[in-house]
Amino acid sequence: MLFRNGTYMKLNVTEILCNKAAELMQSGFSGMSAVYALTEVVDHILVEAFDAVVGERGEVAGRSRGLALVAVGGYGRMEVAPYSDIDIMLLSKDRNSVNTNAAQDVLYRMWDIGLNISHSFRTLSECVEDSLSDLKTRTSLIESRFLAGSMDVFQEFKRDIYQKLLFKDRKDFIRDMLRETDGRHKTYGDTVYLLEPNVKEGRGGLRDIHSVSWFARVVLRMNGLGDLKGMLSGSDYKHFMKAFDFLLKARLCLHSVSKRRNDVLSFEFQEAVAHGLGFKDTKRFLSEEILMRLYFKKAGNVTDVLRKVMHTSGRQYVSFAPSFFIRKITDDFSLSKDEIIIRDKSLLRHTEKVLEAFHVYSITGKQFSAQVREAIRGRAIFISKKKVSKKAAAYFWEILKGNRACATLREMHDTGILDRFIPEFGRLRHLVLYEPYHRYTVDEHTLVALKNIENLKHTQHVKFHYLAETLKGVKQEVLYLSVLLHDVGKGAPQEHSGRHEEYGYRIIKGILERLNIGSNDRTKIEFLVKNHILLSRLALTRDTNAPETITQLAEVVETEENLKALYLMTYADMSAVNPHFWTDWKAYLFHDIFTKTIDHMRGVKGRCFSKPDKKLEGFLEDMPERYLMANAEDTIRSDYALSLKIRTEQVVISISSRPDNTAEINVITGDRPGLFSRIVGALSFRGLNILQARLYTGKTGLVIDKVLLSNWQGIWWQGIEEQIRADLKDIVSEDRQWAAGGRHWGQSPCPPSAGHCLLPVSKRTESFIEIDNETSDEYTILELFLPDRIGLLSDISSQLYLHETDIISAVINTEDAVAWDVFYLQHAGGKLDAETIFNVVNAIQNSAIWSYA
Repeated sequence: MLFRNGTYMKLNVTEILCNKAAELMQSGFSGMSAVYALTEVVDHILVEAFDAVVGERGEVAGRSRGLALVAVGGYGRMEVAPYSDIDIMLLSKDRNSVNTNAAQDVLYRMWDIGLNISHSFRTLSECVEDSLSDLKTRTSLIESRFLAGSMDVFQEFKRDIYQKLLFKDRKDFIRDMLRETDGRHKTYGDTVYLLEPNVKEGRGGLRDIHSVSWFARVVLRMNGLGDLKGMLSGSDYKHFMKAFDFLLKARLCLHSVSKRRNDVLSFEFQEAVAHGLGFKDTKRFLSEEILMRLYFKKAGNVTDVLRKVMHTSGRQYVSFAPSFFIRKITDDFSLSKDEIIIRDKSLLRHTEKVLEAFHVYSITGKQFSAQVREAIRGRAIFISKKKVSKKAAAYFWEILKGNRACATLREMHDTGILDRFIPEFGRLRHLVLYEPYHRYTVDEHTLVALKNIENLKHTQHVKFHYLAETLKGVKQEVLYLSVLLHDVGKGAPQEHSGRHEEYGYRIIKGILERLNIGSNDRTKIEFLVKNHILLSRLALTRDTNAPETITQLAEVVETEENLKALYLMTYADMSAVNPHFWTDWKAYLFHDIFTKTIDHMRGVKGRCFSKPDKKLEGFLEDMPERYLMANAEDTIRSDYALSLKIRTEQVVISISSRPDNTAEINVITGDRPGLFSRIVGALSFRGLNILQARLYTGKTGLVIDKVLLSNWQGIWWQGIEEQIRADLKDIVSEDRQWAAGGRHWGQSPCPPSAGHCLLPVSKRTESFIEIDNETSDEYTILELFLPDRIGLLSDISSQLYLHETDIISAVINTEDAVAWDVFYLQHAGGKLDAETIFNVVNAIQNSAIWSYA
């Protein structure tokens, strides 16, 4: 009771609602049942306060003076949360002094007892005037619900005024609603897949459900959400109502844990809300990750229904030509009423026909009819995840080439087709990763990145001019597919956790093979996925004025086309972190390192050195272009000076310590079988760990091997440099091999005749071996991804030597206890034949198994 001992009690209504909400949540109430129960609590307080004031004024329930207390807005819908607005309207026939004073007394009494209300006082005629001039007022009054006072006034409102609220100027209502919905979505992120969504105002939130209700009642003349059963399929209606209930429950819990009016499901509250809703951690996902993935699914269901209702509502006032005016697009697809239709929906049981439908979607710029879209959605689960026909792959490739690629890929994702067509991308759906600055789920981040790249084709903004010009020199379909696949490694199971670009690089090989991508395009896509964070790492964490930074980037990209594509991919990736992440400063940094690297590469190709030297030019002609890309002018001149000593010495060695406690050893000599194996063996014998190696072989047989040692400072002793020089000269000059120790090589775990295979030799790292005999006309390329250990490189190079395989060039990298090595090989002066490939891979695989058994 509010009245006690002649006075009115001061209530903490918010505390009452919080306690009630906690009680309901613990009891397992549904979201709808909980908000109805909270609404009843507020109803009781308001009605008792209203009746008390009216009684004191000598008016029984206000009937004689014609004042009614009406719940409107969210309170009228019975969607009360602990900190939500309590919207009321005091309604009367006219503004006489008695009703005005009574309304003031009611409001004062409600404030006195501690109610935080949003209020209005209107006459019947003012309800019409205000609602037709303001959309928010109109939608609020549509939710009117009688609480207390004059039932006669409220009945007159429902009979005469309410119908005008619903049906007068409906065309203006549709226009204003469509505009408001679009504007609200843009304000709150314009996507369902925000990592910190607004559960009320965001896309797929409660406000979208309210919009469905308003469209249904005003435009489609339905009585409420229940009538949607006749418009939606049974499954869609069920999912929609479950989503409604989930959002209500999530908002209740969010208010309770944040202890304030808050509708943003931010990182700081996600764990508490997840626990409040009963989610628990699993082996693979945290409770908050489970919550967010479920939220995105539910919000997606709401978005689908809103799209259908808005589409149907909009068609009420759009004139189309009679249905017999149909424009044929293909043998099976046509345009009717500006929508894509199909001759026979049963054709969509074939994957090729589904991909053809999306190709038509891409080239026409039109939407699917509701029936076609529904048929495609229903077909998703029947698309094979393992096989892709050449025809389906060809349609997908054409989509990537088109002017509407991003919109088409999003529609494929929204309908579930893309997830089945490329299941590795499907693992990213609703994936939440808590990374600094990121605003979107992984799948949404990817689609935003694609859209940002596509927007460059149409931009007129001066700050994007250089990016737009760069885009013209890059193959669109290769870049788009690279961006689409760049984060697939983030969907890796927990046992493969690590650098996502490494795991992604390995798994896209199977994707590209299924999609029948040509060899040249495949190599470029693999390069971009593998190195998609390289440019950002160098630009943001290295001195871009340092020559070694530029030469490092030039060595990796090798060609201007690769550099341009990597530059664009970096922009796409970073601009999709959040709308404000790509700043003018970052744009300057990336453009600076890009132009410096371009200048370096063009300077190398043009042999542009500060002091021309004919003998130096001869040295440069002899060395491979990759050597020129990877080394600055000072380094090249130093190597050239050392190479001149070869005339009097068989082996020239230089050792230089570096500020990061590593050391670089340069070995310059003439080529001979097993040279690199001997160098590695000698260094391993002294306990030195090879962090990186670059091998260059000139046309005349001059070899420059650059080896970077990681533990030089830790193992250093007085005289080690002289000892290393003596070891290397001894082993290189005398043509003998360091003993690797007798070993028995067991049976191969998988047939090396395959292009690549994975070796389960370590719990931490899934090993990977690939032989590429197509990319180069001169060399066979061997790529290895193995857990690192002392002596690993020695074992690998020894096996190559034992099988009479020459290492012409190599790129050796070790990081985070993982060896990622690439060898350019020849056998008998040419590429390796099938038998040699089998023997080499078999030996290396067994060496890995032996090492970790």
